[in-house]
Amino acid sequence: MTDDVHVHSKPEGASLGASIAIFLLLVIILAVFGDLFVFTLGLIGLVVTFAAFYKDKSADDHH
Repeated sequence: MTDDVHVHSKPEGASLGASIAIFLLLVIILAVFGDLFVFTLGLIGLVVTFAAFYKDKSADDHH
């Protein structure tokens, strides 16, 4: 009887360099097309979103 071992791996997300590039692109878009109020709120939203994603991703790497 053959034991088939199935290894399931999580799909990889974007690399750190790609995440930084996407973040900077979104900040540039906010700076070009938004006024100061929209830029400020958008920047806070981007920082919180990317920080939460990085925290969740880094917590999974150690286990």
